[in-house]
Amino acid sequence: MHGEPAWSFLYRKMIPVLVSAGFRVVVPDQVGFGRTDKPVQRSDYTYHNHVQWMSAWLEAQNLSGITLFCQDWGP
Repeated sequence: MHGEPAWSFLYRKMIPVLVSAGFRVVVPDQVGFGRTDKPVQRSDYTYHNHVQWMSAWLEAQNLSGITLFCQDWGP
């Protein structure tokens, strides 16, 4: 999962390597980043909403035994 202000395109060179190694790779974009739809109201861009949106997406995928690979700007 990418951090701000990136999108899943960031992983375009890593995905084929992981797939070739036998992994299933699922690369969601955070809502409002990359090519996802953008919330209409600026006030929708909250930490709480992003957690809700990504939690709902993850639960809907019904994934199990996952390894989360993520990055952000860091400290």
